Amino acid sequence: MQEEKMRCVKDSGSEKVPQARYRDALKRFDAATCEALAVGQATANRTALPAVGYSTHVFARICSHAVSTICAAPQSRWAHREFEHWDLSTIAAYSRSILEGYILFRYLADAPFDLEIQRTYVNVMHLYDCKKRISILPRMLSEGDLEWLKAQEFELINRLNGIEYFKSLDASVRAGILRGERLHIPSRHDLILAAGLKKDEFDFFYNYLSQYAHVFSFTFYRIEPDGRGTGLKNAFDQGALTMVLEFGAGIISAATDRMVEMFPDAGNERRGTDSKFSPGPAKNLPRHIKRERRKVLR
Repeated sequence: MQEEKMRCVKDSGSEKVPQARYRDALKRFDAATCEALAVGQATANRTALPAVGYSTHVFARICSHAVSTICAAPQSRWAHREFEHWDLSTIAAYSRSILEGYILFRYLADAPFDLEIQRTYVNVMHLYDCKKRISILPRMLSEGDLEWLKAQEFELINRLNGIEYFKSLDASVRAGILRGERLHIPSRHDLILAAGLKKDEFDFFYNYLSQYAHVFSFTFYRIEPDGRGTGLKNAFDQGALTMVLEFGAGIISAATDRMVEMFPDAGNERRGTDSKFSPGPAKNLPRHIKRERRKVLR
C-alpha cells in the first residue's frame, strides 16, 4: 500500500492519476466525513469515564478538520466557488491534524478502565493545557487571568503527585509531565503503534504533509509554469491530493469505527453520504431542520 501511495507523488510529478480515481477518493472522504459527523452528533452529551469523555472531544476536532478538508478539496460538493485551487497545501494542515488527532483519540478511547489511570490521563492533559496557556497567552490575558492559571498549575501538580499510578511512572516521564512537556504519558512512537498504524507510514504522511502545511522546500523547489505548485490543475497535485484523501478517509473511518465500539447504537447513523447531521450540505440535513428552514423562507 505504501509503495502505491509513493508512486502517486514521484518527485518528477510525471505519473498521472486518473480523474476518476481523484473523484473516487473525494467521494470516499466525503462519505467518511458524513458518517463521522452523524455518529459524533448522535453520541453527544453521553456519560462516560473521564478519558473516554475527552476522547469524544478529540473526535469532534477530527470531524472539524475533516469538514475543513472536504470544503477545501477541489470539486467538492460542500463548497461552491468560481474556480478550483489544485494545490496540496489547501488540505495539508487539516489532514496532518486528522492524523495527529487520531493517535490522541485512540490513546484516550483505549485507556484502561481503572479510574485512577483515567484520572491520571486527564490531569496530565489539564496540566499540559494550563502550562501552554501560561507560556503562549500572556499578551491576551490579564494579570488576574495569569494568576488564576498559575494557581491551577499548582493545584494540578499536587493532584498528580497524590495519585499512586502517577507516582509509579518512570521518574523522567513524571518530570516531563510536570514541566508541561507531555500531553500524553506514552511516547508518540508508542501511541502510533497502539493505534494500529505503521510507524513508517505515519512518519511519511506526517513529514510529507508538514512540508505543505508550511512553506518548506517541497512547496517551491519544483514549481512548474502553469503546473505543479501554481494552483492550476496538474498531474502532480491531483495525484498528491488523491493520495492524501484516500489515506484521510481511512483514518476518519477507523476513528468512527472506534466511536461505534464505545457507543454501539450510534452505528445506525452511518449511511455514507446520506448520513444526517447539522450544519452541513442540504442533502445531509435532518428532516426537522429542513422543515424549520422552509418555515423561515415562507
